[in-house]
Amino acid sequence: MPRKPKEQKHRGVFERVRGSNIWWIRYTDQNGKRITAKVGTYAAAVHVYEQRTAAIRLGVLLPHSPRRGVRFSELVTDAIKFAEKHHRASKDFKQRANLAKDEFGDRIAESITTTELQDWIDEMAEDREWTGGTRNRFKSTLSTVFREGMRAGKVNVNPARLVRRSKESLGRVRFLSFEEEAKLRKAIAATLPGRINDEGESAFAQLDIALHTGMRKSEQFTATWDQVDLENGYIYLSITKNGTDRFVTLNSAAVEVLKRLKKRHQELGLPLDSTLFHSKRDGLIKNPRKWFATALEQAEIKDVTWHTLRHTFASRLVMAGVDLKDGTGIDGTQDDRHDRPIRPPRSDAQASGTGDLGASGFDFGTDWPQIGY
Repeated sequence: MPRKPKEQKHRGVFERVRGSNIWWIRYTDQNGKRITAKVGTYAAAVHVYEQRTAAIRLGVLLPHSPRRGVRFSELVTDAIKFAEKHHRASKDFKQRANLAKDEFGDRIAESITTTELQDWIDEMAEDREWTGGTRNRFKSTLSTVFREGMRAGKVNVNPARLVRRSKESLGRVRFLSFEEEAKLRKAIAATLPGRINDEGESAFAQLDIALHTGMRKSEQFTATWDQVDLENGYIYLSITKNGTDRFVTLNSAAVEVLKRLKKRHQELGLPLDSTLFHSKRDGLIKNPRKWFATALEQAEIKDVTWHTLRHTFASRLVMAGVDLKDGTGIDGTQDDRHDRPIRPPRSDAQASGTGDLGASGFDFGTDWPQIGY
């Protein structure tokens, strides 16, 4: 006969409903008061029980939330305030946190278990076709909500910490072909009739800077003129996605575009700490969404995002013979797992290093300045 599975037993850890896999702990605090609290998984319950009893033995006073503790919605409010001060992508964090609040907002925070959080993420991922990366960002958001609650002494545990991470793909393997770039430029002109000298010129400038520098969208549209050194050919980014600073090398095409933009900024009397792109109608431009999606639709180009331009930059560098793994960090990545350049098919002329590597007429092979910042 098969053996019965060994029953899990640990002093002070128990299931109120046998087989529910929701474990509770019971212990006596330093004041002689008996405390009962729901935790979640067996492993988490054992960990919390041992942590609290060890602290009591050492005479450490642990914060204890009352039985009717704070609601999850209060933790979300606190976490959003924290994100607005410390996260670059605080809007995305707020959106994810509020989505979780819609589900758990009225619940007492300490009554929410790891299993419930895992089930919610699984259901949302299936309904909305989330990628592994999106699932992991929601796990991180939930963990931040509970962690900040613990730091404020409002909860004692972080059930999101034990939510399983999902496997992430290497991301989009998409870049613009030269034909697609030409179609996109034609569409930009067609979708902005009568305003080519303002919005149109600015749209072309935004596209050129993306294709010739490989900056991330968040970097390109938050960089300011006091970070641009046209004489020495670089843009200094003080804060990047990786949390470090870096220099972005400028080729001659990027320098020419930035010279035109700088002249316009000076004519308008804008301060040095203003961002790079401006239009008479919209003022300082912080996002290319308004015109980019329209131009892509007009050009009938599919499966392209702004980040595709970064992939295009890296791929064309590889075509020009630049080794992105030589330690220069020219593409701003910390390792080769993300933003990996894709080597597109090349003609014989391009393979020889003399071909035109861009629809704008710029040859990366001959016009790339010295690397080494």
